[in-house]
Amino acid sequence: MVGYRVGVSAVLGVLVTLSLVFVMYKLIDSGNKDMDEQPAYKIPDFLHVERDRTENAKMTEVEKPDEPEEMPDIPEEQVEFEAPENVVNMAAPKAGGNLSIGNSGFSRDSDYIPVYVPQPQYPRRAQTRGKEGYAVVQVIITTVGGVRDPILVEEWPEGWGFGRSAVKAAKKLKYNPRVVDGVAEEVPGVLYKFTFQMAK
Repeated sequence: MVGYRVGVSAVLGVLVTLSLVFVMYKLIDSGNKDMDEQPAYKIPDFLHVERDRTENAKMTEVEKPDEPEEMPDIPEEQVEFEAPENVVNMAAPKAGGNLSIGNSGFSRDSDYIPVYVPQPQYPRRAQTRGKEGYAVVQVIITTVGGVRDPILVEEWPEGWGFGRSAVKAAKKLKYNPRVVDGVAEEVPGVLYKFTFQMAK
């Protein structure tokens, strides 16, 4: 009995579904195709009138502020460099000198002269606590003007990162190399002092 009811229900369900699909198809197919083929007409807009939007605009002039006479002082950290006593003066060499002709590319004798001094990074912990100090680094100037083997000689106060920052900056020092008889020479034991001071 139960199987009979299930079978009848399934047949009725299929018949109802097919009849609904057929009715939907007829409704879609019976639409008025003439309306779709006619050209569209534009309905004029009677409610909105074109207006000149600039007639109520009010022009306002903005006055240019006066330029300050002096730029305000902006506090920022400063790192000063102090050359030790055995560093050669950075002034331009005097004209003249012993000229030599050779294939080395150097035209005269000269001593090493710093041409680029990088600014070391102020140690963060020392900066936040307002600590100042210095560090002395010893380097070897190469024949091409670079430096190698930087060594920390002195640091004050110790433990605040001034020495580590100075050694890192010393690797980027650039010099005009020492030239003797037209040949560039290495210069060992060159000292450089980096001073760390807070802006005041």
